[in-house]
This record gives sequence, C-alpha cells and structure tokens, in this order.
Amino acid sequence: MKTQHKIFQYLLDKLPTSLLVLMALLVLASGYQLSQWWEAHQLNLAYDNKSLLKQPLKNDEYLKAYSIGYLLASQNKPIEAAKAFNIAEVSLDPELRARAKYAIANVHFESAMASSDIEHGGSHRRSVERILLAREAYKGALRIKPDMYNARYNLELIDRLSPDKRGQGYENSPDGTIGLQPYQQNGTALMKDNTRRGLP
Repeated sequence: MKTQHKIFQYLLDKLPTSLLVLMALLVLASGYQLSQWWEAHQLNLAYDNKSLLKQPLKNDEYLKAYSIGYLLASQNKPIEAAKAFNIAEVSLDPELRARAKYAIANVHFESAMASSDIEHGGSHRRSVERILLAREAYKGALRIKPDMYNARYNLELIDRLSPDKRGQGYENSPDGTIGLQPYQQNGTALMKDNTRRGLP
C-alpha cells in the first residue's frame, strides 16, 4: 500500500512537467500543420493566377512541379510540361508519382496525334515513337496505381492505334534509339489494330 502511495505521489509531482511537455509537443504539431496548410494555400493561389510559372522550381518540389507541368500542358507547351512532370515523377508519394506518369503519357499521346497530321508537317515515324513512349508511361502509372482507370482506358486506346506489342517494324539503331526499319518509315504498316487490352 505504501508503494502504491509513493508511485501516486511521484506521478502527481511530475504531472505539471508532463503536461508542459505534452502542450509543447501539441503546439509544435499544430504549428507544423498550419505551415503545411499555408504552403498549400499559397500554391493554390499561385496556380489560380498562373504566377506559379514565374517562380523558380527546385528538383525536390514535386507537387509544385506537377502543378507547373499541368499549367504548361494547358498552354500547349508540351516540352516544358514534360520537364516539370519528370521532376514530379520521382516523388516518394505514389499517388503523385502515378499522376505524373499519367500526365507524361498524355503529353506524348497528344504529340503523337499532332504528328500524325502529315498535311501539316507531321511524321508517321515521330507519331509512332510518341505512341510507344505514351504506352510505356501509361504502363508505369498502372504499375504504381492499378485502379487508375483513365490510364487503363488510354492504354487500350493507344494500343489500337500503335504497333503491336512486339514492336513489329522496329529495329535498334546504332545510337541506341529505336527506329523504324527503312522500308516501313511511312508508318502505314504499323498503324493497325492490336487486340491486346489495356494491361501493363
């Protein structure tokens, strides 16, 4: 009984110190949450008024890079958008990484569609190469987030427009890039239906 009384008295003596420590920890946690909220609020404001595009971008600002990429893509600047998405793509957050890969795939897909317009300076070869890059990026997004149905839908759609999975008509170039075999450079032999569904 005396031992219990001593323990109880010890706890009562230490209680004010414990409460102060707990309060200090709660204040620190609240301050951190408030700073995170403020940073997100500022990012949203800069995104809305597009001043985000004028801000310098560091290689570890993944969410900011994704936002900049999205703005650049909406302004029809695919090369700059892809560079920003490439920064976001290495984020440790799987959701952001999957979205960045999906966005990169969309940039390649749109570029492929624009390149397929031969009458306005397009090229079948460039179009097919972009389709292959888009396909790989969609697969990358699906590996991270298998339930990303937009990526699955676009992958299936792109497979219907692209060479079949084995890369028929392609060969490795001496410089390490993939290119069309010379006799198929008009691309028409490659643009056929592929029955493979949108699976990574």
